Amino acid sequence: MKSLQDPSPQPLQNTPPSAISLHQFQDIDELAVFLPEDVRLTPLECGPFRCESAALNLGTIHFNFNHVSRNLKAVGQKQRGFLSFSMILQSSGQHGIESSRFITEDYLFGFDANREADLIFPGGCTYCAVYIQPDTFDACTQTMDRLELDNKFLSCNYAYMPDSFPFLRTYLKQIYNLLVRRSPLLQKPDFQQLIVQDFLPLFIASLPTQQEHWTSAKFFRRSKLVKQADDYMRSHMDQALTLTDLCEALGTSTRALCYGFQEMFGISPMAYLKILRLQSSYRVLKASAPGARNVTDVATQFGFYHLGYFAKDYRQMFGELPSETLSRNK
Repeated sequence: MKSLQDPSPQPLQNTPPSAISLHQFQDIDELAVFLPEDVRLTPLECGPFRCESAALNLGTIHFNFNHVSRNLKAVGQKQRGFLSFSMILQSSGQHGIESSRFITEDYLFGFDANREADLIFPGGCTYCAVYIQPDTFDACTQTMDRLELDNKFLSCNYAYMPDSFPFLRTYLKQIYNLLVRRSPLLQKPDFQQLIVQDFLPLFIASLPTQQEHWTSAKFFRRSKLVKQADDYMRSHMDQALTLTDLCEALGTSTRALCYGFQEMFGISPMAYLKILRLQSSYRVLKASAPGARNVTDVATQFGFYHLGYFAKDYRQMFGELPSETLSRNK
């Protein structure tokens, strides 16, 4: 493995905007627009959100790095025309969940093109997604005589890689550090080509050869129930909804539902519902034309009938009062 070194950080000059991008987000919807996938993001904690994103587009390979402050749920389509390989590059000691399976720093995941992205991403971690054009991936697997890395392998969606991942992680961290330091090396076509030529063989050599290692992730049995509850909550946002109501609608017990939410999201069903309603209130207030809406109407629309508690919870989550969000539209 070659080492990517840069002696001193310098500002980028004349860099194609489509090749390198660095952003900081405090609005979860703005992050969703930035991501190459068409995804829906949901925070799983109250408190101000922050994400630092860095992306490198080398044509046949794209690298996308995101460091988020809060636990986050992402569901949606994967980037078209590319194979998507995801990993937790640096963790905070927490695990994630992808398509109802337990994941840690030892897992590569999310590379089945026929499945939607369905990720619970732990806060305080750096997440990396690598997008590779299928023809480029296939050509390299053939050159390296890794023909078992075919559609059957990709359909497994997970690879357990405790032995080979450290080498791959070290290389990806070098790319990430060059990005965040705004290294001028990344604007050089020769250096970009070096990354493509160096990374692909390293990546493919890191993939496991034994099929039994591909799907060893723990499965969360109550994930289907949690998804049904999530869908029901989103379709009844404007209605008063208690935990009993939710359990009766889903035909399940309070214990099963609470255990499932705690296992999957780390919070209770009603705490999750409050986050959904706060997020919906924020979106409406942010998008309202001047004079078109008031805070009271929006709060009651999403089931908040005590304005004092609503304002307190809203400020805790977004760092401002609902009236301040609304006033920005004037």
